[in-house]
Amino acid sequence: MKPIFLSALALCVLATGMFADYRIGAVYSTKGEQSPIDLPSWEGARAAATAINKAGGIQGQMLQLELIPVDSTAGGVRSAMAGALADGKPWNGFVGLSDTDLALEAGLAARKAGKVFITSGATSPRLPAAAGPGFFLACFGDNAQAAVAADWLRTEKKCARVAVIFDRTETYTRLLKRYFVQAFRRAGGKIVSETAYQPGQPVRITPSVLKADAVFLAAETAGDAQVLIRKLRSMGYPGPIVGGDGYDAPAKWRDAAVAKNVHYTTHAFPARSPGSASPRTVEVFEKTLRKQSGKGTAGAFAGLGHDAVLLMATALEQSRGDDTAAAAYLAEYGRLAGVTGPIRFVKGGSRVPVKPVAIVSAESGVRREIVPAVVPRP
Repeated sequence: MKPIFLSALALCVLATGMFADYRIGAVYSTKGEQSPIDLPSWEGARAAATAINKAGGIQGQMLQLELIPVDSTAGGVRSAMAGALADGKPWNGFVGLSDTDLALEAGLAARKAGKVFITSGATSPRLPAAAGPGFFLACFGDNAQAAVAADWLRTEKKCARVAVIFDRTETYTRLLKRYFVQAFRRAGGKIVSETAYQPGQPVRITPSVLKADAVFLAAETAGDAQVLIRKLRSMGYPGPIVGGDGYDAPAKWRDAAVAKNVHYTTHAFPARSPGSASPRTVEVFEKTLRKQSGKGTAGAFAGLGHDAVLLMATALEQSRGDDTAAAAYLAEYGRLAGVTGPIRFVKGGSRVPVKPVAIVSAESGVRREIVPAVVPRP
């Protein structure tokens, strides 16, 4: 079976109220702490479905993307997925979610029903193994973004000694910290301290942190990170502070003094790496998204929602809707010229795609796109 890619025009409108031969459930947090990330991703997913239907659907059959709204809790996801799977609708697969723990709950439910699940933004490289065959990431893994952060600090910023601070309450931040420590040591650097904290509680900053060349701060959100960054700056720490894609909320950093010398790894959008979606594709995507949402320009998480739906649609096109064949196609041939960069699954690999990681200045927005040569094992 040879891979066939959807056209560049295949980007956008939701066929609500229309009979659909293919039905995809879009599982997203519409309230709670994950909603600022998931709502843009849902809009990006809708935009992809719109374009697919505008271009004629999947082999002439329409695609209906149906929102399965959840709160930002594991129990809420379990309940919503149970309800969706019990209602008798002919689901062909599911996409969505940006949090590791929530995506695992949804993925386990989808896999129990024999359906493919593609998470748009949950970055744990352990998810496919935990959820089982048929679970895929449309985003890079935390081990990839940690490797880029470590290599960039070591080679570009010439940092030899780094202090690590991490939120101990979240799977995402614990894993990101673990992978960064491994990658930085592999690059020849030294970790001078590791400080765990819990949001809302006092954090003890030791002298070793203030003497480090850089601080790697693994926080769940940009708001959480800014609390710690202000504390570090108030104590006189002037060096670079680096985090992961949880920081990706440009409005939070725009014109903020706290953004100075802060950098973060995130999903490239619009991606410029070879093999990415064309500028015309990105332009059409952004135009469609603005029209349907009434909001400004798209961001990385909207791009991930878009790419997840196109991956699913490509698999359905190739398998003619057969669930087992769709999973096998993605695992063996899965490729996409995504708006967040080229996506490629390695045959026999982890079902986490090889794709570029962007490293961004929170202050200026300047970024680079890097595909890490070596990443820590999941």
